[in-house]
Amino acid sequence: MLKSRLQLVLVLCALSCSICLTVSAEEKSILIGVVDSKEILEKYSRAKAVLAEIVKEEAALNKKFQEKRAQLEAARKANKTETEIQLLTEQIRTELEPSAKKLESDSAAKSKEVETNVKAAIEKIRKKNKIELVLLKEAVLSGGTDITAEVLKELETQKP
Repeated sequence: MLKSRLQLVLVLCALSCSICLTVSAEEKSILIGVVDSKEILEKYSRAKAVLAEIVKEEAALNKKFQEKRAQLEAARKANKTETEIQLLTEQIRTELEPSAKKLESDSAAKSKEVETNVKAAIEKIRKKNKIELVLLKEAVLSGGTDITAEVLKELETQKP
């Protein structure tokens, strides 16, 4: 979820940057940078930590869900009435729904934090190297200056 969301954001940023570029290549030499989003997500320590936190929280929620599911199955095996089973189902939903919503909200906030950090690092390296356009490496067939290592270095020097 985090990886796909960040990759989508990076693609959209790259596309919006390319649309905003008004200087033609014939008039001026354009320095284009490329960033490997997969490498960023695999090597950026904060992104790895966020992903691990989300996986841990999802596992805990899944464990609760499995416990409640077993409780519901036990009620069915004990020949509880349909009304009792429906009441138990509603109780379980009421119990688990806030946790699921919190997980979703927390995941989105943590993803946004990583996304903001990555964008800021890319922008800093872009300006430092006087690069006019940064694209995702995955979208470039050939060419461009790979700034992935510089971006990773910048990310790791940022304060959490």
